[in-house]
Amino acid sequence: MKTVRIVCTLLSSVSVLLAQPRISVDRTTVDLGVIYNGTVKIARVVVKNTGKDTLKILGVYTSCGCTTVKQPKAALKPGESDAVEVEFNSTGFRGKISKHVSIQSNDMLSSQVVVSIVGDVIDELEPVNRSSVVWLGAIPMGKTVEHPIALKNVSGKPITLRGYKSSSEQIIARLEERSVLPADTIRVIVRVTPKKMDYSSEQLLLETDSNKQSQVPIRITFVGVRPN
Repeated sequence: MKTVRIVCTLLSSVSVLLAQPRISVDRTTVDLGVIYNGTVKIARVVVKNTGKDTLKILGVYTSCGCTTVKQPKAALKPGESDAVEVEFNSTGFRGKISKHVSIQSNDMLSSQVVVSIVGDVIDELEPVNRSSVVWLGAIPMGKTVEHPIALKNVSGKPITLRGYKSSSEQIIARLEERSVLPADTIRVIVRVTPKKMDYSSEQLLLETDSNKQSQVPIRITFVGVRPN
């Protein structure tokens, strides 16, 4: 009788498990390929309920603020599917990237599915020092500091700068040249005048005539301090 009870218990447990929701994704790695710095890439991951009960999506989370997602339906019936739309903003990144999207559900056997987002962020105008950020240190409020930035044309074609956009009135730029040939460098003079006593992280967008990378982002950081 004891054996019969054990067998019945096991069969009951298997039956319960078979009746549960099951989460499935069409891929666990999304390769965005080559991404030009400053552009946004979008990919879709299909989520499907392959189980016998309603699959509840408890949340979709990203490992980085640079990656956002469009949440799928909160509940999927057996056999039903929906898509998680993943959006990666490459601004400020250079080289190989690896981010993660975590999909959490009420699947008892796999409550969390992790999808990797990979790619290679490149520039057509690449900073000579390969740095993503220009750090200017402490600058007295009201004082103007100039800093040159050298950019190399690695695109294999001539590029012309059309202008720039700044995220703050504290930063302006002077374009000493407008056109740069392949493998040559071009200088941009950044002028910073702090207007507050605080750490600032601002962005300068160089506008180009390229249809692959129409804007080249440069991050400018500094701390405004009290004048002597």
